[in-house]
Amino acid sequence: MAADPVSTGWVALRAFFSEGAAALERATIAFETAESEVRAAGDPSLQILWLLGLSTALRHSRRPEPMEEGLARARELVNLAARILGEEATVPYRTHVEALYRDLADVLPAAADGCLEAGLDYSDRTLRLARRGGRDEWIAAAAASRGDLVLRVGRPRDRRAIRRAIALFKEARRRWPAGQREGPAQACLGLAEALLYDGRAGEAEGIIRSALAVFTAGGDRYHEAAARLILARVLFALDRTEALEEHAASVALFKALGCRWELAQAQAVMA
Repeated sequence: MAADPVSTGWVALRAFFSEGAAALERATIAFETAESEVRAAGDPSLQILWLLGLSTALRHSRRPEPMEEGLARARELVNLAARILGEEATVPYRTHVEALYRDLADVLPAAADGCLEAGLDYSDRTLRLARRGGRDEWIAAAAASRGDLVLRVGRPRDRRAIRRAIALFKEARRRWPAGQREGPAQACLGLAEALLYDGRAGEAEGIIRSALAVFTAGGDRYHEAAARLILARVLFALDRTEALEEHAASVALFKALGCRWELAQAQAVMA
């Protein structure tokens, strides 16, 4: 019996982080193929699963039009979850909307200010909902997401914004329940970068190495590449020769994964 397209999409989406762009394309096709079937089924739980997968796949396309569609799907996801689960339970889904605003700012430089302003406005309510709900994992996700946006607005020279971002990332790390590894590790990417901008490369090194260990152990080559790129920048700031090795490793990983936008960004770092 053939797997349903939503399940197929999720298998491929998870594979993207270890296998690369070809898996992401399979995921996107599967999720797009599933739309009529999912909507006809009228099952809210299935719709939530489908919208989450599709919006995530479109976000990682790193192309403006698919990402804008992903933003629309993510907002639809939040609205659906609010009707079914209640507004406070939308916190994990709202962070996907915020991630799309932040990433759109990177691929649409002319619209970056508007994307970041919209993301910050949205994340303000997300964090308030999370605090009202009182669940540590929600507060952690909301704080990390807002930290990413605050850092994106503040870097490289707004020291006040950078330190607000550091505080948010540190709160996220404290709040994540014991046993969770991926969420705290991803927050460490932002924290290490913020510490680097704050002139604290020595502190950043330990943070980013801890995240790198999680991604490497889990076979997450996509985030491993991102972590190695930040580590290269940290080591460069510390005047360490290993910086070039870590940069080369990051570039090689993004190239092997077929992630062309990320590859171009990585190559530009040491140019």
